[in-house]
Amino acid sequence: METKQLIITIITILLILGLYYLTLLPRKKQEKEIKKMQDDLKKGDKVITYTGLSGVIEDVLEDRIILKTNPDGIKLSIEKWAIAGLDDRTIEK
Repeated sequence: METKQLIITIITILLILGLYYLTLLPRKKQEKEIKKMQDDLKKGDKVITYTGLSGVIEDVLEDRIILKTNPDGIKLSIEKWAIAGLDDRTIEK
């Protein structure tokens, strides 16, 4: 009976480890890539925020950026963590 419980315990541990590697590690890798992108932002980059705002970076501060929106050119101060990614779309006039 003890051998059966040991096998069940080992299988349970292996399943938990498997789920960890299949779910948490890819997410951590993605978060690391996003953080690197946010740290590498520079003036002139086209970006999009998590809320859907898009524009061109006018200035990069320590933990914020100044974003010039399209099409009206309104300037906003946005936290770097709010940048979801670079925006490769073109704006048609």
